[in-house]
This record gives sequence, C-alpha cells and structure tokens, in this order.
Amino acid sequence: MIFANGDCYITYQQPDPIDSTKRVELEKAFEEGKHVYLNSMITTEHTLTFYYSPIKVMEEQNTIEPGDIIIEEVGEFLTGMEFSI
Repeated sequence: MIFANGDCYITYQQPDPIDSTKRVELEKAFEEGKHVYLNSMITTEHTLTFYYSPIKVMEEQNTIEPGDIIIEEVGEFLTGMEFSI
C-alpha cells in the first residue's frame, strides 16, 4: 500500500517485514538512481518512506495536489525493484 504520510512524505507499507538484504539493495538503488522529485528514503521493518518537496512539484507541474505525481514516481521505483504494489 502506498499513501501520503503528511505534507512531504509518501509511504509504502507492507504486512511482511522487508528483508535486510533487500533493504540494503533498495537503499543502494535509491542513492544511485535518478529521481525527479524524491529527495530521500527512510526504511523501517515494514515501510519505505520517501521525502519530497511539494512546492517544487506544485510549481513545476502547475498543480495543487502533488501527492499523485509522487505516488506514481514511488510506484515506478518500487516496480523496478520487483515489489508488487
């Protein structure tokens, strides 16, 4: 499940714990990847939380609802990492 978590965060949550090896792969892929709006990623046992600047998205996309654009970007990243969302 992917959802907005406050003004600047989008969170992916799953019922099963994220394997520690997979977590390391995710962090490395995030750091090495090119992201349009995602600034950082925080991992916990069951979640991945992505930080973004809503003002930047709103200005560049001429929208007042930046969350959908970020959810799409998070979905693309997770799909590329073989997560089923």
